[in-house]
Amino acid sequence: MAEPPLLESLGAVTALFISILILSAVGRQATRKSFQKRTFLFSLILLITAIVSNILLTLYIKGPGSDPSQALITTKRVQGTFDLLFAISIGIFVLATAKPEIDSWKAFLDHLKKQFPNPFLFYGFVQVLAIAVLWMSEPRPITVGTATRIEFPSIFLFTGGLAFVTVMTYVPFMLLTYIRKVQPRPSVKRDVYLIIAGVLGYTILEFVVEVVLPYYAIDVRAGGFIVEMGLVGLVAFAVREKGFLEDLLVPQAEAALSTAPSFQLRRGFTYLVLEENPAHAFEIFRDLVTHGAEGLCITRKPPKMVAQDYGLERTPILWLSRVANQKNCVRPSPPENVAMAVEHFISVGENPVVLLDGFEYLVSHNDFQSILALLHDLNENVSIRDSILLVPLDPKALNEREFALIKREVQVIEAPDGPRMGPRVELEYPKVTRKGRGS
Repeated sequence: MAEPPLLESLGAVTALFISILILSAVGRQATRKSFQKRTFLFSLILLITAIVSNILLTLYIKGPGSDPSQALITTKRVQGTFDLLFAISIGIFVLATAKPEIDSWKAFLDHLKKQFPNPFLFYGFVQVLAIAVLWMSEPRPITVGTATRIEFPSIFLFTGGLAFVTVMTYVPFMLLTYIRKVQPRPSVKRDVYLIIAGVLGYTILEFVVEVVLPYYAIDVRAGGFIVEMGLVGLVAFAVREKGFLEDLLVPQAEAALSTAPSFQLRRGFTYLVLEENPAHAFEIFRDLVTHGAEGLCITRKPPKMVAQDYGLERTPILWLSRVANQKNCVRPSPPENVAMAVEHFISVGENPVVLLDGFEYLVSHNDFQSILALLHDLNENVSIRDSILLVPLDPKALNEREFALIKREVQVIEAPDGPRMGPRVELEYPKVTRKGRGS
């Protein structure tokens, strides 16, 4: 076999380097949303395989005894198949991102059944149809001097063009609609734009390099490989943060049980739960999130422990900690860290409830006036957003004056003594008018 050209060898080395970069970037993400992670990882593997296989087949074309024209057609078919499979898998990732309830293949199939017909079915059907036509149609290679011109059948151009258009519309539409709803932090928005640019850039370049230019007997695949790998690297850069997928999640209810909730709380209020141990507050919180409320738990306990103890699989849990460095940690100082997390959550949720466990911890790491100001701000945002904020507190942790100032801003719930046994408990709303709301 003839020695491969320098540019094609460089493309092969670049493909290997970027593939390692991408797989490590996605693999290191610490997210509980494993379905999104697996589909995204599979999409990137297909994309890498498409480029590497094209490089290998290109080198094979230059080998002795091969029919250059037919080998060239084979590379087009293999490359196109991987590209279209990539489009399908990235479409699944986009759908799972836009619909957080899709957290498994079973949930994905249930969604397709319940939402029939839906845009993804059309999107996926077009990609599968394009794969079938790709292998059934017969492109015609025409030798033009030392180059080869390829004429594609009209049916292939139609289905391939339709697949191209669906990717160019479906991916940005779903992701942009989603981030408008979620309103993530600016860095996450930027990374979403980079993913869109990488996917669309790759799609456009593939269409030009593999369909348009071959019609004019122009073969720039070797250079195209390098540019395409750069676009793959753009996607890898966008998901470099360990918690990127976690940042793209909207609030969702833990469950929607048909039974009546045990606790009835009016929305738009902050509730102070008086207890030494936050067990009763967690009991109220779990009751609400399993009856349709979208919950956020900020706690001093390790999130894995909370999730196991209270059966919280979908509810986001943030660890209030000064030393932990996981993605789902919130530092106690400055208190604006907690404020931003709560305010963002209740601004995007439809039926939000927040449990802030660790009020005493916040006081110990900040001055009391700043924590009182934090409670003022949260109280007002909870009222504006018609949300619920639960704050368990041991009254003995504060002096009499501090406790009096806190009580002026909240509704008070006294936890029952000992474990609660027996029938449903109704919480009575305080009859006093709250102060600090302009009343």
